[in-house]
Amino acid sequence: MKKIFTMVVLALTTLTMSAQDDSKFTIKAGAGLSTLVGSDVNNVESVFSYKVGLSYDWNITEKFLITPGIEFATKGFKVDGIVGDISMSYLQLPILAAYKFNITDNIKLAVKAGPYLSYGIFGSDIEWYGGGETNVFDSDGGYNRFDAGAIAGVSVEFSQYMVGVEYSRGLTKLDSDYKQYNQAFGVVFGYKF
Repeated sequence: MKKIFTMVVLALTTLTMSAQDDSKFTIKAGAGLSTLVGSDVNNVESVFSYKVGLSYDWNITEKFLITPGIEFATKGFKVDGIVGDISMSYLQLPILAAYKFNITDNIKLAVKAGPYLSYGIFGSDIEWYGGGETNVFDSDGGYNRFDAGAIAGVSVEFSQYMVGVEYSRGLTKLDSDYKQYNQAFGVVFGYKF
């Protein structure tokens, strides 16, 4: 048993060390639409959202990699009864698994998916029709600052550049009393260095 364990550790160490030559950081930015989804969502419209961040491509093998990252992401929605858009700004930590397919020698298609954790760092003030104003993350009746969910996407990589699409869906209720979840879809651009 010890020999098998030692062989597995040596194989994984060798694989990891040889794969790290291709590992790279990626600066990325994206824009799209976000909204709320769930059974307790009525008369909600999508609004513009964006994100910027940094990720690290940790190659496990030549084609399979893990990409942890850190992002500043905005999400939000527009709803009847509230003046203006509701925006929520998060510090987001995605951890995606990706598989790359070689289209040509210089062009790769990457399919990726994985979880994310987010913490709301600030949000818009909600101005209600008929008076009254609260912050979206107000501790008294506001949305939960913590969000967790899943991200899936596809991207094309050529040279040091990347362009793709991503979809994210929150799995944590924004308000414990209602089934409302964040959802976003957008285009992402990146530069690897």
